[in-house]
Amino acid sequence: MKKNQIRLLGIIVLFLMVGCEKSEPLAFNSKSAITFDYGRGAPVNSTTFSFLGKTNPVGVIKVPMYINGFPTKEDRPFEVEVITDSITTASEGDYVIKPGVIHAERVQDTLFIEVPKTAKLDNEVLHLYLRVKANSDFDKGIIERQFYKVSWSNKAIMPTWGVYFRTFISSAGSTRAYRIFVETTGLTNFAAADFRIYGQAGAEVLGKKFGDYIRAWNAANPQNVLTHDDGTQMGKPIVPRY
Repeated sequence: MKKNQIRLLGIIVLFLMVGCEKSEPLAFNSKSAITFDYGRGAPVNSTTFSFLGKTNPVGVIKVPMYINGFPTKEDRPFEVEVITDSITTASEGDYVIKPGVIHAERVQDTLFIEVPKTAKLDNEVLHLYLRVKANSDFDKGIIERQFYKVSWSNKAIMPTWGVYFRTFISSAGSTRAYRIFVETTGLTNFAAADFRIYGQAGAEVLGKKFGDYIRAWNAANPQNVLTHDDGTQMGKPIVPRY
């Protein structure tokens, strides 16, 4: 009986020793997630491009991208796809989506889309509806930021008057304000991807070019100052930020 008790006690001790051994933790291996960069504040999920005032035969549309994850020491490719639904009106020959790359040590980057200047853009606005794709480097990010629309034409297309317009150009937008912006800066949009290129100081320079034009016109035409021709501030003076 005593031998059985000793044997049983030995089994229990051995069981406890095995149970207390530390197991190796499971490795956590999760990819970063890729999304379009809608910016901060009010989300902007589209961009526009106009050949108005441009002589180049090919335009470049810049689409901001963002990853939810850590930067790496290597460049990582990402992919997008075109959704062929009622929103997309462009054909394959109307655009070229360049290979997407999140460069080393970055969590924000830019997708470039080349669009040729053609005669049909004189009367049409073409649209492309994009969605991010998963690949070996990235999962798709949150569904709310997986989609993006780009539009282009030879005509003036007023883009969403987003936070960068409101901060550096004018608090309110209109077709007339937009035309002056295009004429004075040479740009057709001023969104997150553009601000990334110019930075704070460059954005202020653009704002001053816009403001200088407004002030010069108003000084020469005090009875006909520049006003908004449409939008929420229609009929009111265009007030530059700089």
